[in-house]
Amino acid sequence: MTCGRPLPETLIIQVSQGENVGRFGRAVIAAVALSALSLTPTAVYAHDQGVSGETGVALLGSEESSMGWAHYDGDLTDVSTSDDVFEGARATAVMIGMEGSSYFRLRISGIKESASGKEYPAHLHEGPCVGGDGAAAGGHYNTQKEGQLPSPWLVNDQTEVHLDFEVSSDGYARTTVNVPFVPKPGVRSIVFHTDEAPPAGSSPAHLACLPLTIKVFAGAR
Repeated sequence: MTCGRPLPETLIIQVSQGENVGRFGRAVIAAVALSALSLTPTAVYAHDQGVSGETGVALLGSEESSMGWAHYDGDLTDVSTSDDVFEGARATAVMIGMEGSSYFRLRISGIKESASGKEYPAHLHEGPCVGGDGAAAGGHYNTQKEGQLPSPWLVNDQTEVHLDFEVSSDGYARTTVNVPFVPKPGVRSIVFHTDEAPPAGSSPAHLACLPLTIKVFAGAR
């Protein structure tokens, strides 16, 4: 888990509320995105080679010239009946992607006291967030799968967006990550999983989620 300084959100919030991207200019947006990527010492630049430096496996998912963004600020959606530590919690999620890399930041507040000190896995999922049905979010967004590479797909923090976090004593959590790809546009979600180890061969149960619609800047190409 890597924490950087807060990403300037004014631009993202204005764009997400329908502002004309043209008024800011591509250069300004690019500067904001590059600044975000430089905030953490572990920023990934494997896209320069078109492969993951650790795995040597091509990372597909979007063209390098694309510029993507996403923003959410609101309540979490409860998708579990067995654990309510996220009931009443709120979250802010930001994504900026360009030139083959993406920056994600997730902040959560209002988590129940019983979750203090625990670590929870969270991932970008390929489908929408639907209350009461965690399965509706689909599987993890995997850039190899989106690139239509044959299965089994490599699963790690270079092919997926892993936003794992630890809950503080005051019910707050935050995490920032960089990945060497820009997810394709679409209605996605960030899903929070249980902190309990799942049975062999299965994924942790879903506890809560938030919607994250990824869009492409007009005129990015």
